Amino acid sequence: MTIEYASETRQAPDAPVPHRPDRARAVTLAVGALLWAVGNLLHPLEHSEDAVHAPTWTAAHLTFAVGAVLMAVGLPALVRVIRRADGGWASRMLTLAHGLLFAGLAVVIPIGAYHETFVSTGVDHHTASEIADASAAVLAPLSLALLLGFVLLAVYALIRPAAVFGRWSGALIIAGTLSMTIAAMMPGLLPGAEGWWIIPGTVAQGLAIGVAGVRIAR
Repeated sequence: MTIEYASETRQAPDAPVPHRPDRARAVTLAVGALLWAVGNLLHPLEHSEDAVHAPTWTAAHLTFAVGAVLMAVGLPALVRVIRRADGGWASRMLTLAHGLLFAGLAVVIPIGAYHETFVSTGVDHHTASEIADASAAVLAPLSLALLLGFVLLAVYALIRPAAVFGRWSGALIIAGTLSMTIAAMMPGLLPGAEGWWIIPGTVAQGLAIGVAGVRIAR
């Protein structure tokens, strides 16, 4: 992680100094980001009837669901450290990103993981798909909120780089979120199984946020 620009290697003068009480949240953020990445790495490359019976199916969903909740709990530490004191539109964008990410990570990911772990494994694939389709009106907007939250957080890092969360962080999250969004919403557009694009995307997100959590905790 040595590709920071020179201006990103020191805390900006108008950026708030990290408070030590934030250390616990920062550690929580880093652990959550790690579990988010590991859980997705355990996930089969496709969502199919056979994938439901894969040995890592349950572990994958439970692991990244716990990681998502921990990231949601730890996000305030990151937001407080990187927020500038200007109070302008960029600050409002960061506030929106925080809210959208919290809704996605703390609500939609655990609900989806519960469905895949405890519902899909107990019914046939057709029934599981019908249940998922019936809940799409509620969960689809929350899923989009999660993706938009990641994008806004990344854009903030690009335009307001900080020592703990610089432009490379924003670039990683943008690339990862774009990859997983195209694979999930436009199947067949990218070559290979969707997992080849979604899994690296979540790992990129976890890497950027996890490194930030470690830096803040220090």
